[in-house]
Amino acid sequence: MIAQRRTPRPAHLVIAGLVLLTGCASRPPTIPQPKPTFGELSAPKAALPPGPLTVNTPIETICASPAGKAVLDRDLPGLTTRPEFPMFKAMTLKQIEPMSKGHITDAVLAKVQHDLTALNETADAK
Repeated sequence: MIAQRRTPRPAHLVIAGLVLLTGCASRPPTIPQPKPTFGELSAPKAALPPGPLTVNTPIETICASPAGKAVLDRDLPGLTTRPEFPMFKAMTLKQIEPMSKGHITDAVLAKVQHDLTALNETADAK
């Protein structure tokens, strides 16, 4: 004998639909999160290192101090306002010197170091 195929009855379809809908309703809605910017992905925020600020200190750490940022803005005008700043702020001035196309020289680094040392001595005196 040939088995007859049963066609689903409307009541079966309604029940199946309700089961599917209940499964969807039990999940919490997902809220889209904003995508992080490149600067947020580049490096985690580092804690202030123990010791003085130098040309071997990450640039973002120097900039965390208003006086340190003022030194950079005075000795390297435009460095902290460059559009690429988020990409290199976790690096040190010594590290970006070779990539600066001659804008950051040994003489410039010596001047920044001198000013940072004076800043450190002022902070130590307080």
